[in-house]
Amino acid sequence: MDSFKKNWTIGICAFLMFFLIQKNTIIGQDIHFSQIGNSPLNISPALTSVFSGDIRFVGNYKSQWQSVPVNFMTFAGSYEMKFLNKNMPNSQFGGGLIFNYDQAGYGDLSLSQLGVNLGYTHQMSERNFLSGGFQVSANQRMFKPSQLSFDDQFDGESYNSDIASAEVFEEPSFFYLNFSAGINWHYQVPEKRTRFDVGASVFNINEARQSFFNRNDASLLRRIHVHGMGSFMVADNVDLSVLGLLSKQGPYSETIIGFGARIYLNRTLTKELSIQFGGNYRLGDAVIPTFEIDFRNMIKLGLSYDVNTSGFTEATNGKGSPEFSIIYTLRKVKPLNEKKLCPLY
Repeated sequence: MDSFKKNWTIGICAFLMFFLIQKNTIIGQDIHFSQIGNSPLNISPALTSVFSGDIRFVGNYKSQWQSVPVNFMTFAGSYEMKFLNKNMPNSQFGGGLIFNYDQAGYGDLSLSQLGVNLGYTHQMSERNFLSGGFQVSANQRMFKPSQLSFDDQFDGESYNSDIASAEVFEEPSFFYLNFSAGINWHYQVPEKRTRFDVGASVFNINEARQSFFNRNDASLLRRIHVHGMGSFMVADNVDLSVLGLLSKQGPYSETIIGFGARIYLNRTLTKELSIQFGGNYRLGDAVIPTFEIDFRNMIKLGLSYDVNTSGFTEATNGKGSPEFSIIYTLRKVKPLNEKKLCPLY
């Protein structure tokens, strides 16, 4: 019971941190997912290879606001693997690749991002791990002027697409590099199915210059993330999970909090099966029911739907966005005489 109270206290303290550091919240639009725990490399570079297993594939898809003309589509895919060194039993290196693609509006305004992640985790004690990570990404932002319409294409009675517009766009596509970094604390008690991750990260460190007109007129503001995610056992076949994310970029910010209950239907080795029901809330914007199914601790499928609650409801009728995720984790079979290095669970 004392152990349970201690774990509960750790989880609640980490969770409440998001409210203590938050002031006024203004909703901003950027590449983001509602299932924040299922897109780890988009949360922090420090989460690179912080998982149970040796190799991990993650895929995410989100479609927003299909009921209004200016809809958004976001896709992400990532790959990670661990690099262990027998001479450094308390350390673990990790590497990964991440690809993000976002598209919106009539002009197909898009962002394509390919990033390389590097991470390092050090085991501070039996239950505590400290990680740091870095990401460098190549980015392309573009749109298609031919798909837009302008007032000089009005012939006096109606819009005429055969009339050539005098609008000139010298640079409908541009390229830039981006740098990001983060830090993460991982706490675990495997025998109690308890784990927590708390950390912070900074994206767009170099504040790359970008504009379709004058590249010196605008820069990409730094984006700061503070995250907390965890779960702990409340019964033999039930775990409770909590999560939170504060994202702030200039005058814009986004805060997500969430809870979930995981039910273990089968705990037999190699036949493990569990389902999770939960709900997230994006402050001032959306209520997000979520569902996950996990098979053999290897394949996890996630489904959620944003039910819009902001002023935009007048246009969407509450229809926000469906989101899908898949996580595939591989575990290598190690020789019996080989000691497990830096055991993350």
